[in-house]
Amino acid sequence: MVRDDVRNLHSYFPLDEALRHISEEKTEEVPVFHSFNVNKACTVIFTVEKGSITASTSWRESPESRDVTAAVKAKSGEFVLFLPGEPFLVRFDTEETEAVMRVLRSHNGG
Repeated sequence: MVRDDVRNLHSYFPLDEALRHISEEKTEEVPVFHSFNVNKACTVIFTVEKGSITASTSWRESPESRDVTAAVKAKSGEFVLFLPGEPFLVRFDTEETEAVMRVLRSHNGG
């Protein structure tokens, strides 16, 4: 799990080349999470447009675990990204929060 300012997103291109093409990915509404989700194939990124979110992760090695191993707050203009296989759970901090989710697909022909 990584949290940073969207202006620094280019610094994370080496983690996943699909980040270079983030503007081409469709945005999705952030679902209401009742437990941790995992996308084993794709990086998932949450971008905060307004307000703030709390993003959490858990043990990658123990998929059944419901333990929060780390949590961060991200505010307007920031993002939180989860690499493939990393458990994630995201909650809006207020009803006025606006955030989007993108599932980054490979742009290397895969």
